[in-house]
Amino acid sequence: MNREELTALLQKLHTELAARPQVDASTRQALQSLDTDIQRVLAQSGEQAANDPQSAADQDDINALAQTLEAKLETDHPVLIGTLRDLMDRLGKMGI
Repeated sequence: MNREELTALLQKLHTELAARPQVDASTRQALQSLDTDIQRVLAQSGEQAANDPQSAADQDDINALAQTLEAKLETDHPVLIGTLRDLMDRLGKMGI
């Protein structure tokens, strides 16, 4: 998957979130943090990211946050879970 496809998937998640005003502020903030973290990791070059311990920590944080969000959305907002799972799958395929 290229960055453009990942960006499109992130945008889809934001669009779906915007269409659901019942999503609480903490979930919205967590999704925004996830987006910010993903954008930061993607901004690094591939080799730099591979050799940077901070990048590895960022990737671990992304995975942990995504898993937490997955559990919350699965219970509270099952419509959003499909897009989040697609995002997690694509990140995994990219090595993030």
